Amino acid sequence: MRRKDVKRVIAYYFGIPEMRALLADERAELEAEYNGLRGTSYDGTPHGSMPGKPTETLAVRVDARNVRNRLEEIAVRDHVLVVDRENIQGCLDVLKGEYKKLIVAKYRDRYSWVRIAVSNGVPDRTARWQHDKALDRLGEALEEVPMADELLGRASRARD
Repeated sequence: MRRKDVKRVIAYYFGIPEMRALLADERAELEAEYNGLRGTSYDGTPHGSMPGKPTETLAVRVDARNVRNRLEEIAVRDHVLVVDRENIQGCLDVLKGEYKKLIVAKYRDRYSWVRIAVSNGVPDRTARWQHDKALDRLGEALEEVPMADELLGRASRARD
C-alpha cells in the first residue's frame, strides 16, 4: 500500500472513536424522539407524553420517517467501524515498538518532527526516515488485512 494511502488509513483509525460517538448520538436522538411511551401508570396502563392514542401516532411517525431502517444502518456502520479499528490495531501491533510509537506521536498526538526527534533522541532526518519505514511496514501489514481495498475506500471517504 502506498504511503499516501497508509496515512489515510491512520487518520481514519484515529477518527473512529469520534465517528462512533456521532453514531451513538444519532441513535440516542432517534430513540428519544420516538420513545413516546414513558413507562406505565400505577394502574398498569401505559402512559405517554402525547395526547390521544400515543402508540398509534408514534407508530405512524416511526414508519413515515423510516426510523427502524436508519437504526439498523447505524448498527451496521458501528459494527464496520469496530471491525476496521480492530484490523488496523492488529496491523499496528505487528510493528516494532519504535515505529508504532512514532506513528502514534505523529498522527494521534500531532507532534512536530522536532519534538519526535528530541523524544527519540535522534536527528530530525532520522525521525523522518523512521517515519517512512514505519509507513512502509504498516502498509505491508495492511495489505494482508481481509478486504484491504474496502478498508482503504472507507478511509478515503471518511476524510473527504
